[in-house]
Amino acid sequence: MKKVLLIMVLLHNVYALDTLSAMPKDQKSVINRIVKVLKLPNNHKNQKIIYDKLGVFFTKNWSAHWTTNKTGAHSKIKNSAVQICDVTIYNNNRIVNGTFVYFKKEKQLFITLKQYIEAKSSSVLKKYKERKNDSKYTLERETDHYAYFQEKGYMSYETYHVKSPSGMVIYESSYFFDIK
Repeated sequence: MKKVLLIMVLLHNVYALDTLSAMPKDQKSVINRIVKVLKLPNNHKNQKIIYDKLGVFFTKNWSAHWTTNKTGAHSKIKNSAVQICDVTIYNNNRIVNGTFVYFKKEKQLFITLKQYIEAKSSSVLKKYKERKNDSKYTLERETDHYAYFQEKGYMSYETYHVKSPSGMVIYESSYFFDIK
């Protein structure tokens, strides 16, 4: 009996430590809003997909806004089967844009994340040179001010933009998820 009770307590604690149940109210509000706007089935799995992609950006002093099918006054796609939620999160370190597109008929969620990070041009050039020597990436295009790479086998890109004295790195990743 003691073993059963111990297992039940441990399972309860594991569930309580789940990232979604421990999430602060304002973060949970953003996740729930995305689920609602996209008209996704509101379940733990779907909330977790979204939180796993955005959670790391909910840092000190963050803020968010979004645009959806219903945002524009003259939208003709308000009630479309394909729903879009474009979320921008601002924090002290970067700006992140997350685009969520739910294809209800196909039961798939497409997510693209783009992180914009400003830095001194010397720092961006250093990261660019490291990436250029990394065999996991293919250089897609290079000019005097920018270059971008694709991670082999993934829908992942890195863009390095330099215009002295500053520069920017953009990390872009896309994903497809089956929705139940």
